[in-house]
Amino acid sequence: MRVLTFGRPWCFRATRVFEYRRSVLTITLSVLAILLATLVGVLGHNKPMMLVPAGLSLLAGTIAVTRNAASQRLGTTRTLCVLFFTLAVMHILFGFLAAGLTTEHTSILSNDDIFFSQSMLINSVGLFAGAIGYCCSLGYRSSELIPGIPDLVDKQIAGGIFRLLLVLGSAGMFFAYWKLGFFDYISEPAKWPFMRYVTSDIFGGTAADEWIVNRAMDLISVSLPFILFCSIKRRSTTGILLSIFGYLALLLPLRRANLLAVTLTFLILLAIERQDVYRVTRKVLACAALLYIVSQCIFLFGIFESDTTPKQVLTVASTALPEVRDLGWTISLLGGETLNGVTFAQALIPLPSISSDWSSSHSLRAISTKLIGLDETRQTGGLRLTIFGEGYINFGYFGAIGAGFFWGLAVGWCEKLLQATGKHRTDFANYAAVMCFVWICFLIYLAGTQAAATVKVGGFLVLGVAWASKYRPKPAQAGLASAV
Repeated sequence: MRVLTFGRPWCFRATRVFEYRRSVLTITLSVLAILLATLVGVLGHNKPMMLVPAGLSLLAGTIAVTRNAASQRLGTTRTLCVLFFTLAVMHILFGFLAAGLTTEHTSILSNDDIFFSQSMLINSVGLFAGAIGYCCSLGYRSSELIPGIPDLVDKQIAGGIFRLLLVLGSAGMFFAYWKLGFFDYISEPAKWPFMRYVTSDIFGGTAADEWIVNRAMDLISVSLPFILFCSIKRRSTTGILLSIFGYLALLLPLRRANLLAVTLTFLILLAIERQDVYRVTRKVLACAALLYIVSQCIFLFGIFESDTTPKQVLTVASTALPEVRDLGWTISLLGGETLNGVTFAQALIPLPSISSDWSSSHSLRAISTKLIGLDETRQTGGLRLTIFGEGYINFGYFGAIGAGFFWGLAVGWCEKLLQATGKHRTDFANYAAVMCFVWICFLIYLAGTQAAATVKVGGFLVLGVAWASKYRPKPAQAGLASAV
């Protein structure tokens, strides 16, 4: 019996040492691979035959590394973050394959294959660095709670505050669009696609109008998922009607990212309640991608009224995945210059962008729109770059690696939060975890610091609601608890 008693801990320690050494070996080989790919990108920057295979190898490595890490640390590969990494690989790959379809709409006059190959490799390097950060994050023990969120939150108080935020956001949205001539647009279907640009100078809008619309969207985006989930769960007719009102207000700017974020958050919360998160989310994301591409086609065909030939449909659909193309476009316009961290510094400023001329003129949106010659009209959201692409234009390849690694650490943290969700956690804790997942894995991944304001305002609102609705036992209950 003594042999068995002492043997079990020894076997357990040996297994842990073996797993630790294997993890260290995996991370070491991954770091060597990313440095080798960076060397290929620097030395062979004008040779697509070298850039493309290196990028494809890193994309394949991303899937292998994340699945291996999840299998070792979590005991399963069927997690939301592993699913997200797979979708990100597909996003970069398909974005690269479709980039050449819309070259004529950019200012890339020649060598488009070189710029797009560089862009694909840069995004692959950043995503692979994110996979390394994800592995490191899973390897460290950390709290399964969000810092600043109380353990117990009074759902009724939180629901009341969220209802107030939803009403204020929806009312602010309708007021802003009424002021900008909403009824003139709604009465003519041909003008509907242009409602997206109603806050720009050429349509009579101002920077203040755009700021009000953006903050109203933040109020709706934070409050609507929680209200809709609780209303469906409790079968509250009033809550469902209020949610429909919020969705109608969110439709006004025709910005699909906010609509998809709200819907995705709500559906993941439902899946957590039914304990079928992975399968439901996989189906939802597939449907969301299809709807996003279809809506892109409808939107652009509505603006340009072009012929719907198969080639034209394919070309228009490819604009739904512009991140690889836009990074190549940006690289060609910068001509080898870097921004030296300007866009990251701008995102860290706690003041609204309209309160500072420097902040408003040094955002990623402002810089990218200036590069393409639309710096004064605010009729576009600028070029769309992933967080890795933004890291590259600021600090080169090491910027892409650094941005990807720290983003990957955040993804790993989200993974731990999501693993702790379920019926043993409160609805508010599950909601906060899912919101963090959506912010980090979708908004920040796809938009970089362009999503900074949304994430900062959203985080402030969630923390504020959590503390305002923190469970405080009554004096009688507190005295009974202390007596026990």
